[in-house]
Amino acid sequence: MELLQDKTLVMVIGPAAVGKSSLMRAVTGLDSSFGYVHSFTTRPPRKNETSSYTHITESEAQRLHEQGGTVTFAKHPTTGNIYGTTSGSYTAKYNLLDTLSSTVTMYKALPFKQTIAISVTTDPEAWTTWLLERYPTASDERTKRLKEAISSIEWSLNQTTNHSWLVNTPDNLEQTASQLIEMVLGNKLSAQTPQEALKLLEQAKSLLSYK
Repeated sequence: MELLQDKTLVMVIGPAAVGKSSLMRAVTGLDSSFGYVHSFTTRPPRKNETSSYTHITESEAQRLHEQGGTVTFAKHPTTGNIYGTTSGSYTAKYNLLDTLSSTVTMYKALPFKQTIAISVTTDPEAWTTWLLERYPTASDERTKRLKEAISSIEWSLNQTTNHSWLVNTPDNLEQTASQLIEMVLGNKLSAQTPQEALKLLEQAKSLLSYK
């Protein structure tokens, strides 16, 4: 745990397909002081995915946890997949983590020098396109992701302190990445709720009603 005390954790929160992975990849490309948290998960790799996760089996994850090798260990509330980290997961000065809203409190309790929670939102039409590219047909998985999206956005809307919003502008990923870097390095957090977040919540609810 002492290894965390001079590091910052940047929690990137938001629905599936809102562009979190692409955003974090762009940030690390612009500034070498930022890096991925090297998490493990029992989620199977997606087709053609460039993943920052180490994909392991559930029995491997449970054994690692039981042996005291984990810093964090959590089960996804909708998919049941396990996500976790070890002491070697945090290698950068500023550590970027795709974070479930339900685990933010757990991460804030860790002895980091600083923790920053940033909720990512985007244009609802762009998000719908990205979501349907990943989940093109009605399925239990898509339903789970829509429920997760609603829960994530509602959590973000209820935050009043130690929280910031970032709008992922379609076709301008580098600008969004630069804004995230400026938020963290310049402590220029934006607590004002963007209209995109409210519209995205309504879109997720609408898509869920049609499944």
